[in-house]
Amino acid sequence: MSLARVCALLVLLLGSWSMAPAARSQETPRLIDGVGSNASFIVHLRLGMRAEGKLGGVSGQFSGSAAQGWQVLVTVDGRSLKMGGPRWMGRVTRSNSFLAVDRYPDIRFDSEPFTDAVLHGGGQLKGQLTLRGLTRPVSFQLVPSSCAQPGRDCDIQVNGTISRLAFGMTAYRATVTDEVDFQIRVRLQQPSPAQ
Repeated sequence: MSLARVCALLVLLLGSWSMAPAARSQETPRLIDGVGSNASFIVHLRLGMRAEGKLGGVSGQFSGSAAQGWQVLVTVDGRSLKMGGPRWMGRVTRSNSFLAVDRYPDIRFDSEPFTDAVLHGGGQLKGQLTLRGLTRPVSFQLVPSSCAQPGRDCDIQVNGTISRLAFGMTAYRATVTDEVDFQIRVRLQQPSPAQ
């Protein structure tokens, strides 16, 4: 092999190696925008009534790529809980009988990998939910996206229902049903110009 060919091959190899970090940077995890994201839940009472709570303090990250699949990790600060209705409802929901937010402030959802088709078209989103210090497998529903770049141009929305009994919330069974409905809406931080 001539010296010119060896040099050309080295230039080609070095050029492709120098491009690898740029390709990897597209897969850098994106942080969740805590201001633009929120979580809410509905507790159903047996008399046909319901109580709704809202949670702020949303953080986490969104990682992966369209080719390799995505994962989302969301953490919500339970101490940010605001309940609608009378004050006693807020006290009960925050107490050790329910969410125990002072003892276990972090509510965390760590998804399994999911495809780009699910991100855009909606579908099942499986993962692990940690609530009241207990971690359980859950299956939520990713809502179909209303934009081309979910998380940037529109919310990534996840809905689901959990069993409160599975997470140790066994009080008030005569007045409160087992099912708790969750909704998480996520916006991602805008990447810096260097990314």
